[in-house]
Amino acid sequence: MASILVLLFLAFLVWFWFDSVRAKEKAMVASAHACQQIQAQFLDQTASLKSIKLSRSKQGRTILERTYNFDFSQNREERYQGRVVIRGLVIEEIYLDMDEGTTILK
Repeated sequence: MASILVLLFLAFLVWFWFDSVRAKEKAMVASAHACQQIQAQFLDQTASLKSIKLSRSKQGRTILERTYNFDFSQNREERYQGRVVIRGLVIEEIYLDMDEGTTILK
């Protein structure tokens, strides 16, 4: 019985790792695309995980909600921060924080 629990735990860890890699790839693509839309430069070419929590999908299922941060620049002098919110593997919102205010895409 204990070996089954250990195997289930290991299977969960493998699933979680693969799911996290796919979510990060989606966040990076969404970040780069958002920067292209506003004609900004996507800095560091990466997005970093800010938070992870349980959430509900539109169908009412429990899923993981991840928020990734990324940096961008519009004038190559100032550095701004953006956020990508992903529920499951669906990009829900992209926030671009600038001096003029926050722009929400999606």
